[in-house]
Amino acid sequence: MPRRGKTGSGSCHVAVLTLALMAATAGYGQTLQPAGALDRYLASRQDNAPECSNLVFSMQIEASMPSLKKHGSMTGIKRIVHPGQVVYQGLRFTGDNLVRNQVIARFLARDRNPSSEGDVGVTPANYVFTFGKAADYNGLLAYVFLLRPRRRRTGLFRGELWLDANTAAPLRIWGDLVKSPSIFVRSFRFVQDYQTLAACTTPLRIVLTSRARIAGAVEMTVWMRPANAESDSTIY
Repeated sequence: MPRRGKTGSGSCHVAVLTLALMAATAGYGQTLQPAGALDRYLASRQDNAPECSNLVFSMQIEASMPSLKKHGSMTGIKRIVHPGQVVYQGLRFTGDNLVRNQVIARFLARDRNPSSEGDVGVTPANYVFTFGKAADYNGLLAYVFLLRPRRRRTGLFRGELWLDANTAAPLRIWGDLVKSPSIFVRSFRFVQDYQTLAACTTPLRIVLTSRARIAGAVEMTVWMRPANAESDSTIY
């Protein structure tokens, strides 16, 4: 009987230690609640984060104007020297000049100066956030939030924000602009998928679709993959 009592006491001690370890580690690796994920995303959103400096990407752009049967492709290197300072190198274009000048060149110019429309960030000052659902995103659990702009203003959109349920990192943002940027543009939709490099979250893929009053549909897809800063070769 004493032997049994001693064994039982040891088992109880092990169980207590196990429960203590479980309690100590309960805060790590847990899935966030939707509200917590949104709060963490909004708190950590810094467009001028120093971690986003000195990044190099291999860029590939495919653009077309289907109604006019025009198409063009461009490849090159994009360097983020400092937040807000972008340099392009080794740009090579093939295709119709109309696509190069009226579609791709306009995108690159806007990419160099993204703040021309003022404050259009995904913030509570500009949007109402409503949790929609949990969904799968390439094997990751994502929280999908519906975004409704607080005002009808150029640069704002109605769409969705997808956040990683474990880290609150943005996975995807998509939407339709609520106000046309030009009298010649009838509608404009974008889809932007993200990648996280070290402490910096940057676009991986951008899909843009617009409908112009004269040219018809304009479609463009941009890929930006990490590249070696010295050899300019893409890292896969």
